[in-house]
Amino acid sequence: MKKILIIALSLLTLTFAANAQNKKNDKISEIKLAVSNMHGDHCKQRIEENIPFEKGIKDVVVNLKDNTVTVKYDNTKTDVEKIRESFKKLGYPTEVSYNLEKKKE
Repeated sequence: MKKILIIALSLLTLTFAANAQNKKNDKISEIKLAVSNMHGDHCKQRIEENIPFEKGIKDVVVNLKDNTVTVKYDNTKTDVEKIRESFKKLGYPTEVSYNLEKKKE
């Protein structure tokens, strides 16, 4: 009887943990921005040092080869327009290349 109870509690715990992780992942969206005026390592460094400190930003990957920046963000704390505005304040106008935004529920 103890074994059955332990197994049931273990399965219940794993189910709760999996659901919590799924809910966390539902908040994370990704956008790829085409960035104007991005010319070299100085620009890359400037973006990498400033954009991650904006509210809701989780990850920033700069690709100088194709002048894009991929941003992962918490869609409950920020949105695409706020992110684009952050780039604009740094002097880098952007266009959206693709947006994998998950809808808020």
